[in-house]
This record gives sequence, structure tokens and C-alpha cells, in this order.
Amino acid sequence: METNQVKAEITEALDHIFCDQADNIENAVRSLKVIAHPVRLKILCVLKDSECTVQALEKYVGVAQATLSQHLSLLKDRGILTSSREGHYSVYRLANQKTAELFDMIRSIYCS
Repeated sequence: METNQVKAEITEALDHIFCDQADNIENAVRSLKVIAHPVRLKILCVLKDSECTVQALEKYVGVAQATLSQHLSLLKDRGILTSSREGHYSVYRLANQKTAELFDMIRSIYCS
């Protein structure tokens, strides 16, 4: 096979893969950028195995509630977290199991 023909086939295959993925790629990039922050990774670490109130997260993560609320809002906006009201408290949890699996993978690669 000629080099130009191989390049054309590769280009065609890549075009097929990415033709309808622009929005998905943009969403993934936006979400991964949000996760890639020390405080937000700590939040994910705490919420990996259980739900938690803002007050408990403040204690575990070690940032002021106002700052924590901004981080939680970003994570929630990207669909990484969900929350519910229980009395006077907001309780946060991971939005889905896939997020937990992604965090497990990050932890297995970077944490010993």
C-alpha cells in the first residue's frame, strides 16, 4: 500500500471516529479541567465511598465553607456531583458510578 493511501485511510478512519464527537470531547475537557484541582480531588476522595454534608466536607478538605461551596458548585455544574437537602444541610454525593471508577483509576495511577 502506498504511503499516501495509508495516510488517506487513517485520516478517513479518524474523521469517522471524531465526526460527531465535538460536543462530547468539549464536555469531557470541561469536566476533566474541573477535576484537575487539588481541592476538588480531595472532595472526590471524600465522596468516593459515601455522601457527605458541606460541614463535614469543610472539615475533611480543610477549606473555608465559602471556598468549598464554589468548588462544589463547579463539580455539580459539570455533572460530577449531585446534592440534596436534608433538613438544614446540603448533602453531596458522586453523580454516578462511572465517576467513582474514574477516580479509582486516578488514585491507582498517582497514589501509592
